[in-house]
Amino acid sequence: MDKKDLKIAIVGAGLNGLALALSLRIFGIEATVYEKADKPRADGTGIIMWPEGMQILAALIDVEKVKATGNSVDLITTLTATSEMINQLSMQATDGNVNAPIGLFHRRDLYQLLLTALGEDNILTGQHCSVENEVILINGEPLIADVIVGVDGLFSQVRQFVAPEVNIRQPGVYCCRGIVDFNTPGISDDECYVFAGMQSRIVTYTYDRENHSKYWFAACPVAEGETLDKARILEKFAHYSPFLLEMIKSTPESQIMPSPLADVAPFSRWSRGNAVLLGDACCSVLPTMGIGFSLGIENAYILAQSLAANFNDIPNALQRYQHRAQQRSHDLQNITHRLSQLTYIEPFDPIEVQSLYQQFTTVNGRSVF
Repeated sequence: MDKKDLKIAIVGAGLNGLALALSLRIFGIEATVYEKADKPRADGTGIIMWPEGMQILAALIDVEKVKATGNSVDLITTLTATSEMINQLSMQATDGNVNAPIGLFHRRDLYQLLLTALGEDNILTGQHCSVENEVILINGEPLIADVIVGVDGLFSQVRQFVAPEVNIRQPGVYCCRGIVDFNTPGISDDECYVFAGMQSRIVTYTYDRENHSKYWFAACPVAEGETLDKARILEKFAHYSPFLLEMIKSTPESQIMPSPLADVAPFSRWSRGNAVLLGDACCSVLPTMGIGFSLGIENAYILAQSLAANFNDIPNALQRYQHRAQQRSHDLQNITHRLSQLTYIEPFDPIEVQSLYQQFTTVNGRSVF
């Protein structure tokens, strides 16, 4: 079959779904994106892109448009809760092969960048995916396509067809994500910060230099049934530096998104027949290292290339994608999960944490991009 005649259905119009559609277009393949909401989901707070993912983003969009959309930095600085230096990681100094900076974005702006490039007409909204009698359905009717890609997130419906045995893990940690215009000498526009406390952490960075717009993420363990809101964060994180607490205090409640942390353990079956998984549907990662969308966009490009360069049948192309992407994805899942355990649940072990950071750098550096 000519690749231009491939009928590809992408279930889920999140960041990874749009990235896959654009990656396929680069290889001459147009896809239809199915979204359950009544309009594309241009919401959220902040998002970080590692250099490997930034290169794919630039290839799909345009370097100058990417630069204009968010902030770019080279440094990740880790400090104690009271702002004492622990370490500082420079992308350029760590790996001379890095060909892009770290990208810091408002999720809404990054989503709009991808949506504009793809075209909203390529997305069918109000399309509810389900699985019945081992058939993938859209609005109750069988979804007919040469390839069905489940990019429908952590609670994926397509995964119920591909790998129904997979369960979601929730480690008992809750987080809040917020955005606010806030200027303080304690947070430079040129760095991404991790403030590490006892079984807690705050991550923050500037995504808009002109307005000093900040994204922050605060997480800690909670009792069963407990949640977090601004008041509880200010109480639980009272030992953190005053400027961090002031930033959180200044954030409107409407700009704070609370949620429990959750992921899935690595599993081997990413495809079944003509259906395949991508993004959080197959390799959800905890936000410890902010690798989620960078990994997703890389894997989207690998999947698109595997389909476009396929000499055999569709299942062979999907197995090729899995062979190229799965092991690195699993390694990053395991590293981030273990780091989360040491950050929030178990006694902090600086030697193991340092070893895990080194493992992360090595594994992430195995990217072909």
